[in-house]
Amino acid sequence: GAGLDYSRNNLLVYAGGCKRWNSDISNTYNSVLDLSAGENLAVTAKTEETADMGTADTLSEFINYCTENYPARHYGLVLWDHGAGPLWGYGSDELFGNDSLQFGELRQAMDASPFGPGGSARLDWVGFDACLMGNLETAIAVEPYADYLIASEETEPGTGWYYTNWLSKLSSNTSMPTVEIGKNIADDFVSTCSAKTPKQIATLSVIDLAEIEGILPSALTAFSNATNELIDTDYRSVAIARKGSREFASESYLDMVDLVDLASKIDTPEATRLCQTLMSAIKYNNTSRGISNAYGLSIFFPYRS
Repeated sequence: GAGLDYSRNNLLVYAGGCKRWNSDISNTYNSVLDLSAGENLAVTAKTEETADMGTADTLSEFINYCTENYPARHYGLVLWDHGAGPLWGYGSDELFGNDSLQFGELRQAMDASPFGPGGSARLDWVGFDACLMGNLETAIAVEPYADYLIASEETEPGTGWYYTNWLSKLSSNTSMPTVEIGKNIADDFVSTCSAKTPKQIATLSVIDLAEIEGILPSALTAFSNATNELIDTDYRSVAIARKGSREFASESYLDMVDLVDLASKIDTPEATRLCQTLMSAIKYNNTSRGISNAYGLSIFFPYRS
């Protein structure tokens, strides 16, 4: 709108769901913190009491507060906490029985915001600074609301994303293309993890959600139908392909595997087409040294039961 300053970034943090913080953040109410001017924890709004971070209403209220009070030309949303993909969703509110935000609730929150159908705004990107959110199910869940997804296939080391560098670069170029923002986030994350937690694996990818919506469904449907038929006629070949695929959080038996790796091992014409489609949609992918066959998007594919 007229009079808006498009040369600066607003950085707003919504804090809640924690029994004890390692800072001055309160655990008796949820806070909106404006960090646009630096590290000062300036509380610009707060709830009367704690609100469940695992509900759609809590997220939509924060989004609506931000878009009403800090209108912008570009929007990005980072969801920062625990995660476990389609089985658990995002987050774990310690004050409300470790309640998480399931994908259906995430979409409810988006639908009730300006990013929903008929809304006045769209997210440039949604990022998950959380474990195991770099999967196809997540991409499908957020596709109606955002242009890109930035997320990790594997569990994230406790250090999480390293925000200083990429935010500083974005502040010096507020019109930076989203893929470049995502590349900076991924590179900073992987390099920092390699330095601070060298024994842990780090993965992060940037997914073009327009391609997920536009060209993936037909390729995925063809692959799914062909693979179901193959399970009936040659179960062993599919089981071997699944067993040999790159699996994430394997010690937790969550059954999430890299979809490109799985499809390439099944090696049907439909699988080849799916691989090509996925690799087109994955605009950037960075991983720690020593991890192979992690191409950027996983999928839930049960093996043990």
